[in-house]
Amino acid sequence: MDVNQYMELFIEESREHLQNLNDLLLKLELDINNKDIINEIFRSAHTLKGMAGTMGFKGVQGLTHNMENVLSEIRNDKVQVNSDILDLLFQCLDILESYVDSIVDTNTEGENDNNELVKKLEDIAAGNVQTKKSNNSKPITTGDSVSGLKKEDVIINYKDFEVNAIKAAKDQSLNVMEITIYISENCILKSARAFVLFRTLESMGQIIKSVPEVQEIEDEKFDNHFSVCLISSNNLESVKQELEGIAEVCEVMVEEVNISNNTQKMKNEVNDKANPE
Repeated sequence: MDVNQYMELFIEESREHLQNLNDLLLKLELDINNKDIINEIFRSAHTLKGMAGTMGFKGVQGLTHNMENVLSEIRNDKVQVNSDILDLLFQCLDILESYVDSIVDTNTEGENDNNELVKKLEDIAAGNVQTKKSNNSKPITTGDSVSGLKKEDVIINYKDFEVNAIKAAKDQSLNVMEITIYISENCILKSARAFVLFRTLESMGQIIKSVPEVQEIEDEKFDNHFSVCLISSNNLESVKQELEGIAEVCEVMVEEVNISNNTQKMKNEVNDKANPE
C-alpha cells in the first residue's frame, strides 16, 4: 500500500491533535495538578507519535517521544508541573506545528534544530532538574476502554508452515500472540486506520496470519474488528499499549498463542474433513 494515499489523513489528524494539545495545556495552566488533563495530554502526544512513526516522520516522532517521557514522570508524581515545564511543552507544540506545515508544503519535515529543547526535556525526564514527589500518587492508565467487550468468536486456524514458524519463534524465546483489535464504529476510513495498525504491528514484529485476510481488510470487507498472529520480541503488554495509543482504537485484546492447543485444533479439522458424516 502507498503511504502517500494516507498523507491527507495524517495531516488532518495531526492538526486536530495539536489543537487538542494546545487547548489542554491552556487548561493545565489553570489547574496544574489535574491528573485527568495530564493523562489526556499524554494520550494525545502518544497517538501523534505513533502516527508519525507509521508515516516515517522522525522529527515529529522523536519530539513527541521526549514529550511523552516528561509527561510520564509527571503522571507518576516524580515531576511537578510548573511554568518552566509548561513553556517547554508549548515550545514543542510550536515546533510540531512547523513540522506539519513543512510536510504540507514539501512532503518533508524540513530542517529544524531542536537539540537545546530536546536536551531540556531529556534532563527533566532523567531527573537532572529539581523535582517534587507528591504524597497523593494515583495510578493512571492509558487507552480507551469499552465495557462489556469480549473476544468474539475469532478463531485463527494455522496451516503447517505457520505452525512451524510459531514453533521456531518459541525456540528462539520470541513471543507469539493473537491480537484482536476493535476499531470505533464511527470510523470513516476503516481501511486507512487498519493500514496504520498493520504498519505499527510490523514495526514490532512479524505478522504471520490475519483474520480476515489482508486483502479483505484493505477492501474494508470486515466489521469493526480483526485479528492477527504476531511474532515479536516485545512483551504482550507493551504491544497492547502501543496499539491502544492509536486514534479510533476502542479495545485491544492480546493472548499468548498456545501452540499445542492450536496444533490439536488444526488436526481435529483435518480429521473432520477426512471423515465426513
